[in-house]
Amino acid sequence: MTTNVLDYLDASADRFPDKIAFGDEKTTLTFAQLRDLSRRGGTYLAGHVRTGLPVAVFMEKTPECLAAFFAAVEAGCFYVPLDTKMPAERIRLIFDTLRPAFVFYDEKNAEAARAVAGDAGSALFADACETEPDEKVLSAIRAAHVDTDLLYVLFTSGSTGVPKGVTISHRSMVDYADWLHEALDIDETCVLGNQAPFVFDNSTLDIYSTLKNGCTTWIIPRKCFSFHKTMMRFLAEHAIDTIFFVPSALIAIANSGILDVTPPTGLKRVYFCGEVMPNRQLNMWRRAVPDATYCNMYGPTEITDVCAYYVVDRDFDDDEPLPIGRPCANTRILILNDENKPAAPGETGELCVLGTCLSLGYYNNPAQTEKAFVQNPLNGLFHERMYRTGDLARYNDRGEIMFQGRKDFQIKHQGCYRIELGEIETALLAVDGVSNGCCLYDGDRDEIVCVYMGEADEKDLAGLLAEKLPVYMLPNRYVRLDRLPMTINDKIDRVALKKTHIG
Repeated sequence: MTTNVLDYLDASADRFPDKIAFGDEKTTLTFAQLRDLSRRGGTYLAGHVRTGLPVAVFMEKTPECLAAFFAAVEAGCFYVPLDTKMPAERIRLIFDTLRPAFVFYDEKNAEAARAVAGDAGSALFADACETEPDEKVLSAIRAAHVDTDLLYVLFTSGSTGVPKGVTISHRSMVDYADWLHEALDIDETCVLGNQAPFVFDNSTLDIYSTLKNGCTTWIIPRKCFSFHKTMMRFLAEHAIDTIFFVPSALIAIANSGILDVTPPTGLKRVYFCGEVMPNRQLNMWRRAVPDATYCNMYGPTEITDVCAYYVVDRDFDDDEPLPIGRPCANTRILILNDENKPAAPGETGELCVLGTCLSLGYYNNPAQTEKAFVQNPLNGLFHERMYRTGDLARYNDRGEIMFQGRKDFQIKHQGCYRIELGEIETALLAVDGVSNGCCLYDGDRDEIVCVYMGEADEKDLAGLLAEKLPVYMLPNRYVRLDRLPMTINDKIDRVALKKTHIG
């Protein structure tokens, strides 16, 4: 029985000691090297902190950063990735909630890490790895472990302006890694290309598929996402056959035209999650790499990355929405209406999730935890936790789940029309001359604001959308930008857009 993600690391290191586990442009770590660094760092850490405490990792996105994660786990602690480029004020807010027991850092971030560490212990991870592994200490820590122990905490934006720390246990990650292997055919032959920052939960697919299956993950350099010829060259040179990107990255590659010139024909699996993937750009990918398997996945950070998926099995028009499919194994999804009853077929309701995948709640934040993780209203007989995602969904006539947007993206326009902004966005992204975009709502003026990139003229765009949408759904204002602001996770930064174009 697998109860600790380090069981995966040990098994892969025993089977494939000299195989590259993780690599980037500068360094690689074999499975044996990864385990050795983790045990060395874990032994050092065990001499400085008690088990069960948070270890912040303030390092660049490298294979060594991952070794620091697992060093925290070896010490019976849980790791908390920090974005080295985040403002000091956000780090302060995170540390106010987290109160880390220790901070690992690298040479590049030594000064900044020591400045924010406060009362926490801290060390250069490379120095910690000079420690000889103490098998007796590490074995005792492992023997005391249970699978509900925390594995990591990822901090996401909070509606109050204070970041929320999402807690994920070993049990949830083991469940997820097993599902990825069984449902999506990820095994030791795969070579993954990592796009997601380690502070973003999408990265866990790459990290833990590698640990479980003994496959290889290459960390794709940031420059590849700006220079798409470089991206195609990197994918080919490293024989990458599996990618899990946010849709914005796939959209940018499709819009660049590189797929027509140098298609990445070595790809066997193209997975995506984090935003709505428009079929216009997906169809470009499917034409360029027709033999790959495409999978649309859905899930908030609070449910261990993914709780629903749809393997694309039929053709879609450019302006059709893509299903998010069905629940992952060992996961239950309920779509509940405003009366907390199951939504009727075709009726839109809130998507709610139950199962092992659920987070244990928000770290040191019981008030927010109680709001989001609630008793299943359909069960009055025993305690059964359910996570309210705040997302709207419905079942189509095939029984597939259709994402309908955020509850806070549903607006009441002109006093009577209930509109899903996501529906307008689907039509927008299907228009020739629009490379990316989104819709915002200005409640003070009762206006729908369309912000987009591309060559389409504002007047022409209005006319083209009028062919697809009813009059009451048409944007009242259009803003064309040379570039859309993006979050660190490569999603459109709607908060920044609202500040600039709504106020």
